[in-house]
Amino acid sequence: EGIIKNIPADYIGDGINLEKYNRVRFSEAFIRGKKQSLGLTPEAPVIGIVARLVKEKGYEELFLAHKKVIERFPGTILLVVGPADLQKRDSIHPDIVRSFGIEKNVIFLGERTDVDELYGVMDIFVLPSYREGFPHSVMEASAMSLPVVTTNVRGCRNAIEPDVTGFLVPAKNSEELSKAILQLLLDPQKAKHMGIMGRKKAEKDFDKNIILQKMETKIAELIKK
Repeated sequence: EGIIKNIPADYIGDGINLEKYNRVRFSEAFIRGKKQSLGLTPEAPVIGIVARLVKEKGYEELFLAHKKVIERFPGTILLVVGPADLQKRDSIHPDIVRSFGIEKNVIFLGERTDVDELYGVMDIFVLPSYREGFPHSVMEASAMSLPVVTTNVRGCRNAIEPDVTGFLVPAKNSEELSKAILQLLLDPQKAKHMGIMGRKKAEKDFDKNIILQKMETKIAELIKK
């Protein structure tokens, strides 16, 4: 019988394509055209989320927070990118925004193949999940130089540098979520700086090529053992 050695688990991380998720790929003219194709006005602030339409992604808290945001910044649009997940018990239907009175300020795009371009039209990225593994969307948003507002839960808290690349807020707390979003809308320079720092973090921690090198090194070490 073979014997399996007790080898301690070593988390190497997860990576994304930093060339694909890079704001410098898109000119101002391209972004203007993309906004126009989505029915967005050039000056409207855009808050974005990329996540399945289920309650555990924090959509209900986000809709409540967005209601407060548009009281202060009436033209702000919430751009929702993600498929419906009708098999899930906590599935959310787009019509729910009517009960929040924010339907004119929310655009549901469903599942898309141009997510990299869509990050380009956003000003702030949010992911108010109740639970996550290691969210690719947060890594992608940071790589696209977006400030991130996400929840202080495992996975999400590991994907940002708090108060440097974005803000952490408690899960299921629309009040703190709206405060964090408003802080960024009220201070565009801070938002821009957080985005720049997010790109730097992505280059350091999220590059899939570096992750692959780490994996190769680790495999070689294990083979030697």
